[in-house]
Amino acid sequence: MESFAKAGYIAKGFIYILVGALTAMAAFGIGGKKASSSDALSQVKDFPAGGFLLSVLAVGLVGYSLWRFLQAIKDTEHKGSDAKGIGKRLAYAFSGLIYGSLAFAAFKLVSGSGGGSGSGGSKEKDLVSSLLDQPFGKWLVLLIGLITIGNGIRQLIKGTTASFMKDVKGLPRDRFDVLKKAGQAGFTARGIVFGIIGFLFIRAAWLQNPQEAGGTQSAFSFLQDSPFGNVLLGIVALGLIGYGVFMFVLAKYSDISVD
Repeated sequence: MESFAKAGYIAKGFIYILVGALTAMAAFGIGGKKASSSDALSQVKDFPAGGFLLSVLAVGLVGYSLWRFLQAIKDTEHKGSDAKGIGKRLAYAFSGLIYGSLAFAAFKLVSGSGGGSGSGGSKEKDLVSSLLDQPFGKWLVLLIGLITIGNGIRQLIKGTTASFMKDVKGLPRDRFDVLKKAGQAGFTARGIVFGIIGFLFIRAAWLQNPQEAGGTQSAFSFLQDSPFGNVLLGIVALGLIGYGVFMFVLAKYSDISVD
């Protein structure tokens, strides 16, 4: 399980690097496109030996998903059973669901039954549309938006304080500062993206318009449409590459234990 978890970190890192690289290329006008995780998987399939590489990534994503579920159920991080601990363990389980669904999408692409990437934010729009049709649906969408913004703030705090470095054991001193900065850039970029996604959900709930919601690609478009948009988008995209690099660091130097 520990080896499986490390493979999961590598798969997650690879996807973040590809998402960041494709989006940075689009921001700087040298090709690429504003990419989601699904777009990254579709891109991998077009690589030489893409089917094999996609299969390896899918297995790694399954490993990461299982590791997250194990963290939630067995409390491997010793978060406890109080309200704060339960909240963090539920976040682990939610992460497991997200990456499990991404693994499923990868397997579908390998088998040829995947339809490729759809329009940006379509899954989020469908979710909001179905929720708004329910009693108290507006408030549920608002809650999702607030939770997502809260997660974004948590990522920003990690990026500012570099508290994520406590998970790294035995990192060589000559690489410590560089990889620390890569992690700070990565967590900050994730915080910005999550914050925008949360805002889009809140706006969709407030206006009761599912078309206002969106995921990663919609967040990228939001950045690009702002003043100095391409510059901001490029900086955030490069930050996501930094996050992917830091996932590789965790795969090698994190203290993963199932006890």
